Amino acid sequence: KRVTGSEIFFSQSADYDELKLALGKIEWSGAEGKVKPYQSVTVEGKRLTNYYRVPAGIGVLEAMRNYEQELKEKGYEILFSGRGEEVETVSYNNQISNEILNMKGTYGTPEEKAQWPFQHPDEAKAAYLSAKRAGESGDVFVSVYLVANAHDKWLDLPVDLTLVRFDVCETKAREQRMELVKSETMANEIALNGRIALYGIQFDFNSAAIKPESEATLGEIAKLLQEKPDLKILVVGHTDTVGSFEYNRGLSQQRAESVVANLSAKGISRTRLFPVGVSFASPVATNATEDGRAKNRRVELVDMAGGKVE
Repeated sequence: KRVTGSEIFFSQSADYDELKLALGKIEWSGAEGKVKPYQSVTVEGKRLTNYYRVPAGIGVLEAMRNYEQELKEKGYEILFSGRGEEVETVSYNNQISNEILNMKGTYGTPEEKAQWPFQHPDEAKAAYLSAKRAGESGDVFVSVYLVANAHDKWLDLPVDLTLVRFDVCETKAREQRMELVKSETMANEIALNGRIALYGIQFDFNSAAIKPESEATLGEIAKLLQEKPDLKILVVGHTDTVGSFEYNRGLSQQRAESVVANLSAKGISRTRLFPVGVSFASPVATNATEDGRAKNRRVELVDMAGGKVE
């Protein structure tokens, strides 16, 4: 939803496109003498981009707070929110416009003309936020980039007029085609490779709560451990790169512990189960695409094979 009274001055849409979102503020690398790249994630789906002129008298901060409140009220989680040099360092060519939103550096087409003030902002007055709303039919991602117009000659707009680029990307839930992995298959895979990756254990978004549809897979794990009384396993939680490494390490640990608690409730001794969370330290696919991230979100069972956890 736009700020009340705002006017669209450019809009474009695509049935299928990608949207890159910043997930953290700019950080300085003293060793390299430059700022580090933004922490980011790229999603794919139906995309809409609108450029707005905000009514005179409403500054960047007020407009940003308006969007934050509106998104939270609609059930969105704010992934990142930053202002000023947290999101813009023009002197080091590190900008939301070129690194995240891939704006062009020319001035010819209507799209490029709309982008111009976002490529040359007053960095002290720039602001950005990204947000996500989870849903059964697919997740929705939003990014909002706000600047104060610094060049009146390009769009015949007053200097300091607040401008907004609003992007929304609606992803679609993938049809689940995963076969239930039976205990016999688990046993064979572990005997051959020492581990097995399982995708049938699902968790609520940003949570360690196990979804009900995971029960079949958990039942097969319990059956495996009942059939193999000498088997001790590491239950390893893996995540994608959405969020910081430390945050995901905690989340993956909590999820592994949830699996252990579930198996313990099924009669499996906790002395045979060791939860480990490794964040996104061990990907099996690229985290640059939604398909890759889906492959990286998994639980692995690893045969301890006589190893000890002190």
